[in-house]
Amino acid sequence: MVNWTNPKEREADGIAFTKAVYVLFGIYIWEICTTGSFELSIFLGRRRLAWPLVPFFFLCRYSMLFAFIGLIIFNNVFTKIDCNALYTFTSIAGNLTILSASTSLMTRTMALWEWKRWAVLSMLALSFGQWAILIRTMTVVQTSWDHQARACVVLRTNHILLNLNYVYTITFDFVILVMTLFALGKRFRHEDLSRFLVRDGLVYFLITSTCNTIPAVGVLLGYAATEVDIDTGLNCSQPQR
Repeated sequence: MVNWTNPKEREADGIAFTKAVYVLFGIYIWEICTTGSFELSIFLGRRRLAWPLVPFFFLCRYSMLFAFIGLIIFNNVFTKIDCNALYTFTSIAGNLTILSASTSLMTRTMALWEWKRWAVLSMLALSFGQWAILIRTMTVVQTSWDHQARACVVLRTNHILLNLNYVYTITFDFVILVMTLFALGKRFRHEDLSRFLVRDGLVYFLITSTCNTIPAVGVLLGYAATEVDIDTGLNCSQPQR
């Protein structure tokens, strides 16, 4: 069993996290560049702005970009900064990405159910719960600059809320996934299964829902590592310099 509170393990995890951020940031920039024609068609009036899917699409797309920028800054600071403000900015951007992504998928599922009242009300109730939890966790982590470590360090957090954040999001996305599957099955039961799964993006939906389990498991296994002892001055998010 990995000892997540071991200083060497924290340092190794920090290095791996930093490298992963750079790789994912590069992939995301490539994604924006290769699919930028969609935004261009909206701005030039060639494509109709469909409410509410397109606004949530833009919010998700660029909140993720700002979250990556915040993470890169957070892992590359060498002089004193307002760590709490930077972390709050990054957390807000990241949580807005999750909220807008789930809301977009929810809206699509509502449309598949032809806006039936019970389907809309049940999904809205779950959505309001997700919004409440994610808004609350935007400021749950408190950080400060440590002169000895020359890095931003976590002073305190609430692992219960962080765990609830991931578990609720996974559960919500799974409910939407199941409801989408049933809606597609009712509407396209006479068509080839693989065709409408690919056409309606359910395969992509399944992959993204599954990938959400990775940070959730990480939080459940490593929450003790985020409970930093202030006297040690250890940084959970990046290697010490």
